[in-house]
Amino acid sequence: MSTANVEMSTKDLRKFGLITGAMLILFFYLLIPWIWSFEKRPDWPLVAAGVLASMSVVFPASLRPVYKVWMRFAEALGWLNTRIILSVIFYLMFVPVGFVMRLFNDPMRRKFDTNADSYRVPSNAVKHENMERPF
Repeated sequence: MSTANVEMSTKDLRKFGLITGAMLILFFYLLIPWIWSFEKRPDWPLVAAGVLASMSVVFPASLRPVYKVWMRFAEALGWLNTRIILSVIFYLMFVPVGFVMRLFNDPMRRKFDTNADSYRVPSNAVKHENMERPF
């Protein structure tokens, strides 16, 4: 089920507006200008945060369309980030480990052995005592 289709209560919408307004000020008014050494801070984060905060206090239900758009954007961003992060982890961690394992040994014993009668590996019988308390 899509997060954007979930109905929000008045309290949740109020919290969404206040937190989103605070994050706008934190990131776009304080953090980014400080990191990039802007000479003048932009005014639009204060205006947007003020509008969000006043809407969330006076009439929180008016934030429902903003919330739905924001959640659709968050779902798309989450979908994209998941693919990027998992791909990076796979190609930076698992592929090199697989190459190293194949380079130094053959864990599946796939090499052809002309002297072998069979490739079957006999299993060890399980003791009955091990099944009395399996966990």
